[in-house]
Amino acid sequence: MTMEKQPGPTKNFSETAERRHEVRETLKGDLSTAVRRVHETELQGLNEDAKGFSAVVKESGGTLSAAKEILRPQREAMKQDKEAFAHGIDERKIRAELGGEYDTLKATSTELADLSDFEVRRLREINQDTYAQRMQGNLLEQIKREKRALRGQLTTSELRDPTAARAFDLVQLREGLFEEGHIAHTPSVEDYLSQIGVRMIHGKPMFIHGPTGTGKTSLARYAAKHFTGEAAEMVYCTPQTRESQIWGKTGIRPAGEEGKKSGAIETVEIFGPLSRAMRDGSVVVFDEFTALPKEQMVFLKGVANAKPGDGIHVPGNGEINIASGFQMIFTANLKSEKNPERQELPPEIAREFEQNNLEVGYTPKEEAYDIMLARLMRPDGSLTISDYDASTTLPKLCEAMAEIQVAYADHMSAETAKVTGSMDAAGRKPSLKKFVVTQGTVEAILESWPTERQLHNGISFAEYVDSRLATGLSFKEYPPADRLLAAKIFASKGFLRTITPEELGLPANALNFDAARRSRTETVDNMRKESNKEKVIPLRKVAELDPFSVRGKRIRQEADDLLGGEGGPEDKFLADMKKRAGKTFGAESVDVEEAQTENKAFLKKTLEGWYNATDAARAIDKVEAIDPISQDYKDLAGDTNQAEFGAYTLNPEMQGLDFESARTFVPDLTAFNGKPLHEVVKHVMDTYGDKYYVPGIEYWKWLCENPGKTPTGTNIKDGKYYFFPGSVLRVEDGDWLVPYASWYGTKWLRRAAWLSGDWNSGDRVVLLEK
Repeated sequence: MTMEKQPGPTKNFSETAERRHEVRETLKGDLSTAVRRVHETELQGLNEDAKGFSAVVKESGGTLSAAKEILRPQREAMKQDKEAFAHGIDERKIRAELGGEYDTLKATSTELADLSDFEVRRLREINQDTYAQRMQGNLLEQIKREKRALRGQLTTSELRDPTAARAFDLVQLREGLFEEGHIAHTPSVEDYLSQIGVRMIHGKPMFIHGPTGTGKTSLARYAAKHFTGEAAEMVYCTPQTRESQIWGKTGIRPAGEEGKKSGAIETVEIFGPLSRAMRDGSVVVFDEFTALPKEQMVFLKGVANAKPGDGIHVPGNGEINIASGFQMIFTANLKSEKNPERQELPPEIAREFEQNNLEVGYTPKEEAYDIMLARLMRPDGSLTISDYDASTTLPKLCEAMAEIQVAYADHMSAETAKVTGSMDAAGRKPSLKKFVVTQGTVEAILESWPTERQLHNGISFAEYVDSRLATGLSFKEYPPADRLLAAKIFASKGFLRTITPEELGLPANALNFDAARRSRTETVDNMRKESNKEKVIPLRKVAELDPFSVRGKRIRQEADDLLGGEGGPEDKFLADMKKRAGKTFGAESVDVEEAQTENKAFLKKTLEGWYNATDAARAIDKVEAIDPISQDYKDLAGDTNQAEFGAYTLNPEMQGLDFESARTFVPDLTAFNGKPLHEVVKHVMDTYGDKYYVPGIEYWKWLCENPGKTPTGTNIKDGKYYFFPGSVLRVEDGDWLVPYASWYGTKWLRRAAWLSGDWNSGDRVVLLEK
C-alpha cells in the first residue's frame, strides 16, 4: 500500500517512558520465542529514543530541573492525547488547523443548543401552569430573539469561512459518535430530536415508528436524557413480557434487624419501570411496543390521559400519584409484510397516538457519507484514504445503501429495477423481504478496516469493502431472492468486482446485466491501484469533499435568506461570501436537479447521434457541479469507468448567464499544437480561468439550439473546432471527453474529443468575457 510521506511529529519522551515500562513488564512474562523477539526489538527502538531524550536534556543544560521542564509539557500533551482518543477529537490540533473560526462556531453552536434545550425544559415545566405561562411570556419571547440572532451568527460564520464551518460539522458528528448514545447529529437527526422535544412539552404519550435499523430506540433514549437530564426507564417488550415486568410486584424481605434474627418477614413493593417513572416524574421508554400481546397494550388507556397529581392504580402495588415530568415514549415497527409477527395497535390505542406519532426514516445518502467520514477520521480530523475511495467507493456505498433501504421499505426504484434487469414484463418491481443495510452495518464494516489493513498488508479499501459486502450477501439466513437482488444493486453501483457470483452462492450469470458488465470491465488491477493510493488528507481538505453537491446549495440558500432582497453594504458582503462558498464546494450557482432536467433531452439526442438509441439508453443521468479550475485534467485523461457512461460536469458560473449578450474570446493556443488536450485545458484554466467565464455543456447546448444567433465578440462561425472545457462528458468506453462544436453551413455540429487526444491547428477554445 503506497502512502504519501508525512513529516514525523516531535518525539514525546513521556510516551516513550510509559511504553518502555509496559514492554519491560510484558517481557517478564512467559512468552513464546517469536513474541519475545518482537517485544525485544521494540524495546531496542524505545531505548534508542530514550538516548535521544538524554541528548535533548544535555543541550538544555544537563540538569534534573531541565529534564523536568522538558517532561512537564510532554506529560500534559500525552494526557490530552489520551483524552482526545477517548472522546474522538483532539481540539488542540483541530483549533490549530481551523484557527479562531473553530472557537467562534463552537461557542455559538453551544449557546444555541443550550438555549433551545432550556426553552423546551421551561415549556415542559410551565405547560400545566397558566399563571407561570403569563408571567414568563417575556422570557420566552427573549429566547426566540436570542435564537434568531445566534442562527444569524452561525450563518454569517459559515459564509465567511464555509470550509471551516463544514469541518466543524464533521468534527461534531465524530464527537457525537463517541458520546453516550453514539448518535451522529446530522440535520435529519437534529430535526427528529427537535420534534421529539416539542412533543414532550405536553407530556402526552409519544409513538416513534419506522423501519428496522433507523435508530428509533437510540433517539428516544437520547431525547429523554437530553431534555430531562435523567436517563429513561426502559421496558424491553417481547411476547413473553409480563404485567409485573412493567408495573412491578409485591415481594418480601426480613423485617428489619430483628427480622433477620427471628426470621420475621415483611411485604414490600417492588416498583417496575412504569411505576418508578410515575413516582419519580421521569421518562419511560417502551421498546418494540408492538411485540406485546394486544391484551397487554390496554394498560395504556388508563394512563394516557392522566395528569400530574392524578392517582393511578398499580396492579399489586396500590396507588401512585403521578409526579410532574412523567412521560411515556413508545418505539415500534408497525405490523406489515416485513413484520408479520408484530401486533396491530388496538383502535383505542392507535387513537392515543394519532396526533403524537413520529416516523423515523433511514439516513439520507448525503448524511450517510458525512457519517462515514466522521467514523474514518482521526482525532485531529485528518483522514487516511485515497482520492478514489473518497470520491467513488464511499459515495457509491451510500448510493447502494439508499437503494437497498428503498427496496426494503417498499419496492426498489423503477430506475434501479430497470438497470439491474429486475422489473418483470408487467412492470412490477421487486422488494427485499429481510436483507437491509443500515448505519449499524456501515459501522461494523468501517470499524474493522484498520484491523484488516494491519492483518492483510496490501489489501485496498475497495477490495476490503467488497469482501465485507460478500460476507453479508452470502449469509444464508437471508432468502436467496434477497441475496440476489441486493447483489445486483451493489454490482450496479460498481461493487463486487473482486467477487464472483459463485462465491456469493448465486448463479454464475447472476450479475450478467449491462450496468454490472460495464462496471466489471474496468480492470480490478486499476481499481486496486487507485484505491491503494492512500494519503493523509488534512481536515480542511476533508471538509471540501462534497460528492453529492449539497454544501454549496445549502450555503447559497442561507445567504439568500439573509440577503432578503434588500440592498446595502451588508448584502454585498453576504453576496461575496455566497460566491466564495459556492466556489469552495464547486456549486456556485447550480441547481443540479434543474440542470439535469434542462440538459436531459439535449444529451439524449446527442448520444443517439453518436451511437444509437439502444446504446444511448444505457447512459446514466448524473451531473456534478465542479469548478473547472479545481479539476486535475491529466488524471481525468486516465480515468476510465464504463459504468459511469453518461455522467458529466457543469461549471457553476454558467447557470443564469445571458449567453446571447456574452462576448466571446478565443485565446491563441497555437504553441500547443501536437500536445495532449489535457495540457491545453490546464493551461487555459491556469491562465484565463479567473479572468473569463469557461463555458461547458450549457453553452454548447445553447449554440446548437440557437443556430440563428451569432455570439458577439470573436467570430466562431468559421468552421474551426471550438472547445467548451467548462464541462467534461463520460462516453460509452468510460473515458472523459471535452465537448466542442463546429459551424457547418446552417447548424452547429456537436462533437467531443478525448482529453488524451492531441491538439490540432484547427482547434480553438471559447471563453466568455466577465
